Amino acid sequence: MDSWEIEYYESAIELEKNLGKNSFLFSEEVSESNKFIKFSNNLSEVGFIYYDIGLEPQIKLLPQSNKVFLGINSIFACIDYTTKSVLFEEKLPSVLYDILIDSDSNYIIYVCELDIFVYKNDGSFLWKMGFRDIIEEYYLEGNDSISIECSDGDNTTFSLVSGKVR
Repeated sequence: MDSWEIEYYESAIELEKNLGKNSFLFSEEVSESNKFIKFSNNLSEVGFIYYDIGLEPQIKLLPQSNKVFLGINSIFACIDYTTKSVLFEEKLPSVLYDILIDSDSNYIIYVCELDIFVYKNDGSFLWKMGFRDIIEEYYLEGNDSISIECSDGDNTTFSLVSGKVR
């Protein structure tokens, strides 16, 4: 159920034709140099139209909460695959690096070039933090904190629950 089949398309029109009625499409500005990808499994279909800067789309399924957390470049979102609804969609100037989930699947962390965003597993927003310098290293410490190291050497650990510095 957590595995996704990936299909690549030559154009936005071709991708859109191959998305089902209850599918989701997330797009940056459409141009000839975009990539056109569809992720699908037995629960959902998600299409991405994005400019290739060398990062792959991120997609994480949380079956216990019926949510899919996803993103590419400056787009990130959460969908509920049972109600076929988008819970949130954000477009940022900062580029998405990764989506982390703690081992208890309580927190979802979007790690971007200059920001982190923390959500609960139901898709509700908890907190965000912006940084002056580029995030270079990041990792979860147990199930309740995240450590962020920036290019200026600053290393800070935050509580996932509150965003407070530890």
